[in-house]
Amino acid sequence: MRIYQRTILVVISSLFWSMIHSSCRKLIAIPPPVNTITTTQVFSTEAKANAAMAGIYSAMINGDKSFSTWSSAQSVFSAGLVTIMGGLSSGEMYSYSGANDQALYVLSTNKVNIYNTDRPILAWETAYKTIYAANSVIEGIAASTAVTIKDSTRKALTGEAKFIRAFAYFYLTNLFGDVPLALTVDFNQTSSMPRTPQQQVYQQIVSDLKDAADNLPESYPTGNGERVRANKATANALLARVYLYLGEYGNAAAAATTVIDNVASYGLETDLTRVFLKESREAIWQLKQTNTDNTLKNATPEGYQMLPGVPVTGIAKFVLSDELLNSFEEGDQRFVAWTDSTNNTGPQGTPGETTHYPAKYRIGISNGVFGAEAKEYYVVFRLAEMYLVRAEAAANGGPGGAAAAIADLNVLRRRAGLGDLPATLTAPQIKAAVAKERQIELFAEWGHRWFDLKRTGMAHDVLSAMPLKQPWSGDYQLLYPVPVSEIIVNHFLTQNPGY
Repeated sequence: MRIYQRTILVVISSLFWSMIHSSCRKLIAIPPPVNTITTTQVFSTEAKANAAMAGIYSAMINGDKSFSTWSSAQSVFSAGLVTIMGGLSSGEMYSYSGANDQALYVLSTNKVNIYNTDRPILAWETAYKTIYAANSVIEGIAASTAVTIKDSTRKALTGEAKFIRAFAYFYLTNLFGDVPLALTVDFNQTSSMPRTPQQQVYQQIVSDLKDAADNLPESYPTGNGERVRANKATANALLARVYLYLGEYGNAAAAATTVIDNVASYGLETDLTRVFLKESREAIWQLKQTNTDNTLKNATPEGYQMLPGVPVTGIAKFVLSDELLNSFEEGDQRFVAWTDSTNNTGPQGTPGETTHYPAKYRIGISNGVFGAEAKEYYVVFRLAEMYLVRAEAAANGGPGGAAAAIADLNVLRRRAGLGDLPATLTAPQIKAAVAKERQIELFAEWGHRWFDLKRTGMAHDVLSAMPLKQPWSGDYQLLYPVPVSEIIVNHFLTQNPGY
């Protein structure tokens, strides 16, 4: 993989690291720059080891300076890119620029090919950068002989790094299918890796998450109450989702219940406008963006991208589709709290047309304040998803059966101001209700709709019927192409069928 043909050195400066690239050449020895310390130095004390880990999180939301921080939502898989790619590909939103922005238009129309794959390339590269960083921590901790690092800290940091690795691989395999499974930073082992079957990738994800859940603390490592680093519940939340995707419904329900039952730490926010605030009790894990970027200010990267520069009349870059808007029931307060509208947006950027856009985050271009304390952090996992995981598991034969599935769905419906689903629903109706609640509750979040359509076998029927996606190019579009630049430098990599 080309991304593994670059030297990456850890930088400790205000809990941040940067990546030093060696372009597309083979790995070469590069002396540490003045502001860089070697791996041995990084893992010489607990403070430095924790700083290295904090730097990974920073890069996941702020980028690694390869791009402007304000653009990270369109350039870093974990800062909003997955939401944008998945939202466009699934048809829950579209780019206002239409064909004028080809990189986004090909996602909206599902007309991606090997020549116009700008955003998928960025998703691939930034996910593998994150994996490299996680592997560096895992190997660095294992190699460190520093007596100042307690055994409990070693286990926790290793578990944290394994969680991050599993997280990145979850998105890679759902975006691209089979992907190289790199578990080391050793160039000799990674430079010519073939694609690993998805089943094996998932096996590693589960293994990493189990290790993480066993070794991460219940509390959050920051010590100040912020939920911006992984803890035990974070690992269990992803494990619940992974088990659901694998059809292991008993395990999915058990992992989700572990989080739901932790009422001392987590609870659904009754006020929908509080769900995406940094102090939300519903948040299981958030990423904390910088507040010192001159353009981004104190907004999340996604809020910066989604909200118009001028409220009410400004252009919204990403517009919610009629397919999504028509799925909201009358009186659903999620529509009121989590969407907004502008009268200056159209499919091709034509003024004068009222359209709706995602507004789960409320701080953006128009109201961000440089240096001010952030009101919102970027929510990665939240409790509502755990109810949906457990409901879907129950609907498919998991613990509690139909009654449990309906009960969990009704918890979220009541919060949204909707009436309860009847207890008389048939099995197919319950599964349809689960899909509907996931579509509404999780819209414009982390590609959920895109992944749901694919894993449930609904993608062809739903997507091929959407006007913007006509003519339907073929189901091969359900996976993005492997970047050609990676295949060029590693002939053991193969392309996804159809490309």
